[in-house]
Amino acid sequence: MEISHDIAVEMIIRLAVATLAGFLLGLEREIHRKAAGVRTIALICVSSALFTMLSQQIGAGQSSDRIASNILTGVGFIGAGVIFRGGFTIDGITTAAVIWISAAIGMAIGTGQYITAGAAVVITLLALWMFSYAENMIVNRRERKYYAIRYRHKTLTQETLEAIFRDHGLKYTRLTTSKYTEEKTGDIIFEGKYEMRGPNRLISEMNDRLLQHPEVVQFDVELAK
Repeated sequence: MEISHDIAVEMIIRLAVATLAGFLLGLEREIHRKAAGVRTIALICVSSALFTMLSQQIGAGQSSDRIASNILTGVGFIGAGVIFRGGFTIDGITTAAVIWISAAIGMAIGTGQYITAGAAVVITLLALWMFSYAENMIVNRRERKYYAIRYRHKTLTQETLEAIFRDHGLKYTRLTTSKYTEEKTGDIIFEGKYEMRGPNRLISEMNDRLLQHPEVVQFDVELAK
């Protein structure tokens, strides 16, 4: 089915607007060095707009939503691809949500709903920036991190280790404790995994103390998401 010149121009404008919307959303993710950045989000937004417009053209007078209805299925696969588990936590959920909303914005642009799409872009960016700022304020007062601490079971026991946490005013939850024997020295090494909660300042002080402790072999810290 051949389309008129005016319709073709309108479709090109919508694709350009979708590219801009995707760029703005992707730029925010790119700044934070996330898996899906400018190119990915822009392409998702443009493809959603294009599929929506093709759906309207192909299904004119019949079922114009049969292509657009499958956009969300495809976007769901992409969103799942940026979610991954890292040690204690799951990362990428916010980026997956941005992919989801970018597809919805692309669909809105594809139907010519520029004001709705523009409002959605603004709201999304405000949510990402302002809520991130609010989260940082909360984190500075009440951080939550996961620790994996390896220590020699000589003068440092599980009880004395946990006393260090309490000395710094931190709340903790013991997740797991395991032990093994170091091959070279024959020392018994314990590994304790903890969820730690408290102000950033107190957590930093506790980190310094662990670094200086002669019986602490190693400790890994991961931010709770």
